[in-house]
Amino acid sequence: MDLDILFGGNSDNSTDLDTIDTDAEVQDVEDAPEENGIGWKVLALFICGGLVITALAVAFMVWVIEGLVL
Repeated sequence: MDLDILFGGNSDNSTDLDTIDTDAEVQDVEDAPEENGIGWKVLALFICGGLVITALAVAFMVWVIEGLVL
């Protein structure tokens, strides 16, 4: 395989078919590895926890401000 094909050089006698690796193994969808991304349960817990902490911080601020005003 010519390096000009890979890096976009000028090569008049090559086509896109020259860049296809015919010996590559095809991986089935069933054999695909599992993605180890963040799960929806963890994301929901993170968002709910953030909301609870924010609510507690706001309640504490209101309590302190009321204490200073009264």
